[in-house]
Amino acid sequence: MPTFLVTGAAGFLGRHVTRTLAARQGTRVRAGVRRPDDAPFRDDEPGVAVTRADVRDPASIRAALDGCDAVVHCAVGDWTTTVGGARVLMEQARRAGVRRVVAISSIAVHGEAEGRLTEDAPLVTGRRDYAGAKAEAERVFIALGREAGAPAVTLLRPTIVYGPGSALWIDGMARRIRSGRWGTFGPLGEGTCHPVHVEDVAAAAAAALDAGRPHGEALFVNGPERLTWNAYFTRLAAHLGAPPLPSLDPATVRRRMRAALPAKVLARLLPPLRPWLRPILDAAPAASELRLFALKADYPTDRAEARLDWRPRVLLEDGLARAVVVTPPETRP
Repeated sequence: MPTFLVTGAAGFLGRHVTRTLAARQGTRVRAGVRRPDDAPFRDDEPGVAVTRADVRDPASIRAALDGCDAVVHCAVGDWTTTVGGARVLMEQARRAGVRRVVAISSIAVHGEAEGRLTEDAPLVTGRRDYAGAKAEAERVFIALGREAGAPAVTLLRPTIVYGPGSALWIDGMARRIRSGRWGTFGPLGEGTCHPVHVEDVAAAAAAALDAGRPHGEALFVNGPERLTWNAYFTRLAAHLGAPPLPSLDPATVRRRMRAALPAKVLARLLPPLRPWLRPILDAAPAASELRLFALKADYPTDRAEARLDWRPRVLLEDGLARAVVVTPPETRP
């Protein structure tokens, strides 16, 4: 009976991967979390054993990997967690005799590249942001996976992962839409949005564990539909039961972004003030978000479909219907 470790199992994607693997007959799953007392799994949840697995702590990873056959690595965070954690995981996995690591990366590793990309497109370099950390982590996985006795690594690069419990693309966007100050962004929001449901990403991770793929293979994991960001916001608002979104012209968007700058600085310096600053912060996209909303790129899943025998199944309408909580009109702010 194979035993799998899922790192970052308390997170949005990690929870779904853990339960997807546990649902398969003849498997044991270790839900690796930093703080076991806070793990989102019931004591009687079949097939799941909660274990401490902090990728910043080699001793905890070594103990969590004992007797494991493979790992799905979902843990993410700051540079130390994302890049240093990749190194810790690979070093301890080699010592434990783990055969395979499926590492969840991101399309962000390709930065602002546009057009129809392939998995062989260049990765960003010299950046210390999320994209830079993910790209550097991939380099660590590839390099350490070449060492004798090291596990083979499959890199999955999901697009925009949404679903129940998505703090960023469902809950966060819902809060902004309900504020009445979010809208569509005209030409600034006509970039390509690639939503992929979390269940489809978890299914791809499970398929990558089963496949005897070569070390270092990278695969895009995308949803079955392409739309603009303006269209995504509009469809999400409709599922929330919110009024139609206003169309914000570029001048209005940039004016709101300038007005939000002092609040962003204050929130960074004094995090306890963030809840009171939220209305200002939510009124306009961040500069990094605006670059994403205007980016026109496509990430085809041909390689993942052919090599993992995997297909994205969840259509956006169904995925949104299952992900959002509709606020009754009388309780809306």
